[in-house]
Amino acid sequence: MSLDPIPQARVVKQRGQLMAPPRAPRTNVGIPIGQHLRTGAQIAVGMWPLTAIVLLLIGFLLMGAKALDPH
Repeated sequence: MSLDPIPQARVVKQRGQLMAPPRAPRTNVGIPIGQHLRTGAQIAVGMWPLTAIVLLLIGFLLMGAKALDPH
């Protein structure tokens, strides 16, 4: 097991001198509300066949229950 210290910063050698590398580009930490709405719309459009099948099955169950009702 090695007890070498964990390096705190990456150092590169440039023209014979040790230098810190350039900063990484900014990342998009917060997700805009538009992206959430777009994702929700994609899920809704993608799930419509399943929703239609479930509603059709519920309708069949209700019609079958009504046909078995003696009144």
